[in-house]
Amino acid sequence: MAPGKGAEMSSASLEKIIEEVRTLTQEEQLQVRELIDSLLENTAEAQALLSPEERLERRLLERGVISEIPKRNFDPATYKEFEPIEVKGKPVSETIIEERG
Repeated sequence: MAPGKGAEMSSASLEKIIEEVRTLTQEEQLQVRELIDSLLENTAEAQALLSPEERLERRLLERGVISEIPKRNFDPATYKEFEPIEVKGKPVSETIIEERG
C-alpha cells in the first residue's frame, strides 16, 4: 500500500459509514451511539471529551447511585424552530418568591 493511501481509504470508509448511519431510524442511531459510547467510555481521551454532566453521570453509575444513565433524544432542529411565547402577567420568578415568603 502506498504511503498516505491507507488514510485516504480510511477517510472514504468513514464517510461511507457516516452516510449509512444517516439512513438509520432514530432508534437504530441511538443503538449505534450506545455502542460507540461503550467502546470509548474507558479511554482517557474520551473522558476528556465528556461534558461535566456526563462525567458526573458516569461516576454516579459507577458508584451505584443510579442504575442507568438516562438517554437523551437531542434533536437540534427542535431548538432551531423554538419561538418563545409572550405571557401576560407578572414574571413567574416573582410568583415563586411570593409563595415562599
